[in-house]
Amino acid sequence: MTTMEQTPKANRVHIGFFGRCNAGKSTLINMLTGQPIALVSDVAGTTTDPVSKAMEILPLGPVVITDTAGVDDTSELGPLRIGKTKELLPRMNMAVYVLKTEDAPSEDDITWLSLLQQKKVTTLLVLNEVEGYEAEAYMAKYANELSSFKLPYIGANLLSNDKQSAILKQLGTMKPKDQEDEQSLLAGLVEPHDLILLVCPIDSAAPKGRLILPQVQMIREILDTHGMSLVVQTEEVATALTKLSVKPKLVITDSQAFDAVAAQVPEDIPLTSFSILMARFKGDLKTLAAGVKAVKNLKSGAKVLISEGCTHHRQCDDIGSVKIPRWLKQAGYENLDLQWTSGGAFPDDVRTFDLIIHCGACMLTRREVLRRLDVSQEQGVPIVNYGVLIASLHGILDRALSPFVAEL
Repeated sequence: MTTMEQTPKANRVHIGFFGRCNAGKSTLINMLTGQPIALVSDVAGTTTDPVSKAMEILPLGPVVITDTAGVDDTSELGPLRIGKTKELLPRMNMAVYVLKTEDAPSEDDITWLSLLQQKKVTTLLVLNEVEGYEAEAYMAKYANELSSFKLPYIGANLLSNDKQSAILKQLGTMKPKDQEDEQSLLAGLVEPHDLILLVCPIDSAAPKGRLILPQVQMIREILDTHGMSLVVQTEEVATALTKLSVKPKLVITDSQAFDAVAAQVPEDIPLTSFSILMARFKGDLKTLAAGVKAVKNLKSGAKVLISEGCTHHRQCDDIGSVKIPRWLKQAGYENLDLQWTSGGAFPDDVRTFDLIIHCGACMLTRREVLRRLDVSQEQGVPIVNYGVLIASLHGILDRALSPFVAEL
């Protein structure tokens, strides 16, 4: 299977495997995948950096499972390894916590189970049954320590494959809390036989030989809805419209081409961007649309965080580090104190910033996007995404948000 055929990691359910050193996390992962994904050893602290594997768990669907370092790692690098494990929590939709039945739940176990519950991570407790210590007896013996978590659990001898199907079935029936209200990218916007015009600029920042993830996802969802997509570059928008016998139901453009595309698309044809649709899909469009109001209040010296969910080599005309700063300056916002983060890096304390500008988040899970929105809201810092900001700076925000008026 090629990379283009696989479900993107950001759209998979992320399942983290947690527990103490030598509890059996790596053994369990190898048993579930049927492959030697994780290194297994009697030596405590064998797993250092998190190890991930993409697979399918039906009826849950495509997932990414991640092995982590022991939560009680006392080695010299233990604190760093545990820190890496904690960094993963915002990305996890579900968790499997492994306990060995010959050992009582430790303070570390209780701390981490509490942390998973606090973070609202749907969790399955797997009891690694050592000979003579069965799961039912273990849960009864340590009811005072574990009953308050109210977790589903399953016992298994992880050295055999006897419970592989049972564990996979249990995981398959568990619904991640953050996906209970998740909608599709084009929910309520596309019906069978609708024509959608997609504007996909091919410039120096475009990946060679392929489209970027939001464009591919949009095409697939249009096909799933039995709609029709027409894909063009910015320069061909007007020509494409003249060749069509019917008007497109919707025009979706790359945010960077908003201005040029808006000039070619008649006002009676709805227009929005990939980034705005991703914000609606992954996070909370209402919050991000409200955040743009803070741009008007930016003063000279205001501190602005520009955050991207992926890590990439920046081109000479990169949108986050070059184009957005340039557009802000052209709009009259001078001497801003701009700072950048990328990938998994996003500060827990953002109170020193006057505004956060975030990318469309196509490479982040919905859980991680919602966490970033929560951090900004709880600390009173407005946040806006690329698509909303660019539409505002180009004077077409009302038009770009018009397809979603009922949601705002």
